[in-house]
Amino acid sequence: MKSLSIAKLQTLNVLVYPKIISLFDIYTCHIRPLLNSQAIELEQSNACSKLTCFIKEEEKWFLLNNFELFHIVKSPYIDFDVLKKEVAVKYISKNQFNFDISFYELIDLIEKYNKKIDIKLIYTQLNEILDQEINQKLFGKNIFAITTFCQLIKINEQTYYKRPSEGVL
Repeated sequence: MKSLSIAKLQTLNVLVYPKIISLFDIYTCHIRPLLNSQAIELEQSNACSKLTCFIKEEEKWFLLNNFELFHIVKSPYIDFDVLKKEVAVKYISKNQFNFDISFYELIDLIEKYNKKIDIKLIYTQLNEILDQEINQKLFGKNIFAITTFCQLIKINEQTYYKRPSEGVL
């Protein structure tokens, strides 16, 4: 395991691994914009304290988890204290890629902020992303049922159905 500063990561060609771009899109479009500044500060602090996995390929670094770190690395407006922070990184090969890492990190974020976000819209998005093969691997089922989603984010189905949905697909 190695440690790199945010400043160093900003100089690298950091991209999101193609197989999980849709998960990062959910965070970027449907979770992060609904967080207040205090929640974003918390996520940024957490981003620097968790192990981040990369696949290095030629001059590209593909990020596999740590949704908020990607925003920190790509942001031009970072103060010097943040740039000095170190992030623990782990390099893995393409063969070691596991969809679970990113998926469950996103689920944790959905669980944490489920009262602030449109969980029905997010469920619909996840349901489109999770094909039969991924569902089999993650849950031993062919579909991603609302029941499973509710269990993952620790709410009951009644709560899910009572929530208004703001999203238009």
